Amino acid sequence: MQGKTAPIVRFSEFLGIGYFGDSKQHVIAPIFDLRGNAERGWAKVMETQQQKVPVFHAVFVEHPGKYEFLAYPVEMKPDQINYAIYRSFSSLNSLHKFKSSYGGRTYIKFGWHDLTKAQKFDVLAQYAVVDSVEFKNADEIKPGTLVDQIRKS
Repeated sequence: MQGKTAPIVRFSEFLGIGYFGDSKQHVIAPIFDLRGNAERGWAKVMETQQQKVPVFHAVFVEHPGKYEFLAYPVEMKPDQINYAIYRSFSSLNSLHKFKSSYGGRTYIKFGWHDLTKAQKFDVLAQYAVVDSVEFKNADEIKPGTLVDQIRKS
């Protein structure tokens, strides 16, 4: 991001995160308690995106005993609020499982708890493409970088 800094608001109203996919594609799914909340969350995060299929960059920041997930639009709009997806999780199990199987194309889809499903959640049809996924340790995040700003906002 060059020039004027874009205003960033962290969006963290989801409860957890689900991961699924195979060797060709992976889905990162922020999980909400209800479908309606997932739909409202999706609308809020996507309201500033101009593309039909938005493109996000995803970063996992690992700490001892926890991790943070961040996703932000690749194209930030300097004249308006940009929503970044953010959440901190207290267990590293999901991150390590996802990291060990990661490869291929990645998407973000918002989901919700659905006790009628074997995997216990379902996802919306809408999706965002992830341009790339980074796995970082907390000490690798430099002060003032975009990831640092999102973590502190």
